[in-house]
Parts: sequence; C-alpha cells; structure tokens
Amino acid sequence: MNYWDTSLLVKLYAKERDSLIVEKKVKEINEAILLINLHDLEFFNALNLKKWRNEISDEDLALIRTRFKEHENRGVYYRPAIDWSQVYQIAISLSNSHTGNTGTRSLDVLHVAAAISLNSTIFFTNDKRQQKLAELSGLQTVILR
Repeated sequence: MNYWDTSLLVKLYAKERDSLIVEKKVKEINEAILLINLHDLEFFNALNLKKWRNEISDEDLALIRTRFKEHENRGVYYRPAIDWSQVYQIAISLSNSHTGNTGTRSLDVLHVAAAISLNSTIFFTNDKRQQKLAELSGLQTVILR
C-alpha cells in the first residue's frame, strides 16, 4: 500500500512546480490513493491558502472541490479505517527519536506515523526532511521532484 503526502495531492489539482511529475507517477502506479482526514485538512487548507494569496480564484477553488469529490466518488481515492490513538502514539515516539535530528514538523510526523499504522510500504513525498523520517522509520520512500 502506498502513502502519498498531501503536498503531492495538491499538485494534482493546482498547477505547481513538479505537478507533471506527480501526475505521471500516479498514472504509472494506477491504483487508488489512500486518503485520511489528515489529507483532507491539509489539502483543503492548502487550497484556501492559495485563494487567500490570490494564486487561485473562487471559481478555481470551486472547480477543484468538485473535481476532487468526483474523483473520490469514482474510486480514485479510498479511505481505510485508521486508529488515531495508535497514530499519535507512533508520532510521539517518532518525534522523540528523530525530530531533533531531522527537523520534521508535527504534521509531517503524523503522516509518517499514519503510513506506519496503515502498514504502508512506499511513502511518496517531495519533502526531504519527511523523506528522511520515513526512511528512519523503515518505510521505502520515493521523492518526487
């Protein structure tokens, strides 16, 4: 099972540097993308920030929300059950063991912990600190840049 960091999902809907690389990899793998509430929070918050920064319009935001929902309804995404208590326990352990050496932010630690909790094997990201934490945690990583 693959785990995609939210920053990569944003690139699928809002054109950013490396969007084409991410789109190509998603098509190459051709499997439903794991989605949890943490992705929802970060994804829609990132889009709202883009609107606030005038990087996208209200119309763009509405279109992206519609496309995202359509993709979810078509099975592009799937939502596994997740034990958030376990995720936080793993995250605290990872933070205590590695943040002092990797500089990872708490949300990045939560993503890695979620991937571990869900028995993911490959962790996709474009964040080098998050990649390092995932590797130290035993996950295979792919950095998309």
